[in-house]
Amino acid sequence: MEALHVGHGRVCITPPGPVRMMGYAGRTELSRGVHDDLFANAVALESGDRRVLILALDVCSLNLDGVAELKAAISQRTGLSPEQILINTSHTHAGPLVARRPGAEFDEIYFGMMTARAVEAVVAALADLAPATLAVGSAAVEIGWNRRERTPEGEIILGVNPEGPGLPEATLWRFDRGVRAGGREREAILLFTLPIHGTTMGADNLYLSAEWMGAAVRHIENAYAGVRAVFLQGCSGNQNPYRDERTFERMAQHGDAVGEAVTEALASAETVSSWPLINLVRTIEIPYAEGQGSGACPLHALRIGDAVLIGLGGEVFVEYALFGREQSAAASTMILGCTDCSVGYLPTAIAYEEGGYEPNAYQHLPDGKPWSPEIEELLKAEINAALSDLLAP
Repeated sequence: MEALHVGHGRVCITPPGPVRMMGYAGRTELSRGVHDDLFANAVALESGDRRVLILALDVCSLNLDGVAELKAAISQRTGLSPEQILINTSHTHAGPLVARRPGAEFDEIYFGMMTARAVEAVVAALADLAPATLAVGSAAVEIGWNRRERTPEGEIILGVNPEGPGLPEATLWRFDRGVRAGGREREAILLFTLPIHGTTMGADNLYLSAEWMGAAVRHIENAYAGVRAVFLQGCSGNQNPYRDERTFERMAQHGDAVGEAVTEALASAETVSSWPLINLVRTIEIPYAEGQGSGACPLHALRIGDAVLIGLGGEVFVEYALFGREQSAAASTMILGCTDCSVGYLPTAIAYEEGGYEPNAYQHLPDGKPWSPEIEELLKAEINAALSDLLAP
């Protein structure tokens, strides 16, 4: 049994000047300033001769080609293969444009700067590797709800649906790393997730921000000086935060609520096995509607002892997180979206019958086509297969 080693690196990726923002198609003005900084957080995992790198970015989403460029830069500097690198984007809608979109000018200079700084975070994480134990926990927290509202006329709109599926729970993994030579305690590294869109602020906001996710990180690190917190976006495709007030004050309240839940969960987190370390990378071919071929969607999964993570490359409906957690035999399970790119929304079959924004959002993507309603059966089968392979004796 090989001991787990974990390291962390963090570098600011805030644009140095005005940039095109991402998350609302109707917002065409450049950013006017910075409300709070954006960061690249890298978490390196090592067990024996196995290494995996998790890179969490405070940006909205990346294309497949952007992910390939970023992973290639990391590989060139560190020797890690692209398959050893898992990239998750926080999905803040108050961040810079970092994915190529029809009709939107792409800022190659900023993308290059972000890539270079992300590589530095990775290098720092690898240099910071130290023996670690793993504890897992969770706590209830409610800062939003299902957004697929049915109007009296039967139309599905982006609204408020308190009765719809949701997952009001923060899930966390804490890596405790003992003390350094000289007696000073090493920082614990915390991964946490909650499936809610980063959309407290609306299209009229022109100030860069890591949104409620960044506010939650600040809350946690202010409460625990010896913790480095890293947010991973979950299956938030049909989940919005409360948006009764589109203000930074409301955003901070969301972050504080999540931070308080995470600190509560930290107090009761249970130590579990941290061996073995398993990395699983696959490509799912999802059929398009009406026989228009298929599109590639990444699946990237990890097992760290009794904890399992499965990430899908899109804005995933929360039903897939609920399904994966129900099927998993692990002590703690994270089902993520926005992982290794975003190929658009990944809805459920019923959403295609109901209509609404998400099943039709493909129109905003380069060469976008509608997925077949077969998507639900296929994705659930792939989640099950990944769980089976990860958790096999």
